[in-house]
Amino acid sequence: MTTEAVQKGVASDGHGTVLWVPAIADLTKPTIAELTAETVIALTYGLATDGFDHQTNITKITTGRYTLDQALKLDGKIEDTVTLKWVYNRTTPTAVETSLGTPGTAGNIVKILGYENGFTISETTKINAIIPVETSIPIDVPPTENTELMKQMELNVTGKVRREHEITVQTTAG
Repeated sequence: MTTEAVQKGVASDGHGTVLWVPAIADLTKPTIAELTAETVIALTYGLATDGFDHQTNITKITTGRYTLDQALKLDGKIEDTVTLKWVYNRTTPTAVETSLGTPGTAGNIVKILGYENGFTISETTKINAIIPVETSIPIDVPPTENTELMKQMELNVTGKVRREHEITVQTTAG
């Protein structure tokens, strides 16, 4: 048996993008135009260092078979939660505040990892997740010494989250 090659990783710093995309017709086939429209807002650098938290919980179903001495496991319901924490600026509201500020605003969070921030989206872009959401009520993060003022919000997931293996960026609709 040969020695396994060491697999190269990618630094997370500077290699991720979080977008607010108001409208995507087909979450499995977003178009370049939808992902780069003037209404799309890059949230990444308005978020705190721990400001994007997308968690996925898969409930496991334990089952069995007649006389089988082994328990079996199946995937059950999937629950996604998305929490954003951003820099708060009362004088000059940030892009995060202005795009997410009104509770009940519908849109999509698009999570893209592994590309340098500011890259150009193309049909070869691999999107990690598209999460249909509705905004909630932003809450204050308690201020502490030597920190910036922050707000946070847990978004309401409103539809099926599409994951990397289901998403193909399209040059045009169709």
